[in-house]
Amino acid sequence: MLDPQTTILFRVRNLSLSLDKYVKKTNAVFNRKPISKLQGMAAGYLFQHRDQEIHQRDLEQAMGISKSTASGLVSRMVKNGVIVTAPATDVRYKRIFLTKASIQEMATIDAAAQKMEATLSHGVSDADLATFFKVMAQIQKNTE
Repeated sequence: MLDPQTTILFRVRNLSLSLDKYVKKTNAVFNRKPISKLQGMAAGYLFQHRDQEIHQRDLEQAMGISKSTASGLVSRMVKNGVIVTAPATDVRYKRIFLTKASIQEMATIDAAAQKMEATLSHGVSDADLATFFKVMAQIQKNTE
């Protein structure tokens, strides 16, 4: 029988749980607004690309979600006041924008995320971090 402590699934699950606890404990900013993780990830993507014209299909591709999931996501984010939509250059699409309040919130979240990233990677060499990301990518590829 496998020792759970030596399995990828167990170790990744424990790391994920530890990271969730760390984020919630360390930074209250991540607990402020009652939005889902998916909405938070989409808001982060929109914040990082706020100088570009972003459409629903861009969220689909960037986040690896289906068209129907993205449609529901955009609807909920509009309802929650996180984003607004407007006509795009190509009239077949709607452009997606963060609200001014969301931009301010995301700037705070971005600063907190950078601080957490620095803490999490403290003492880890660039080479080890590159190996870690390479191994994670291979494991993810193996799940497809």
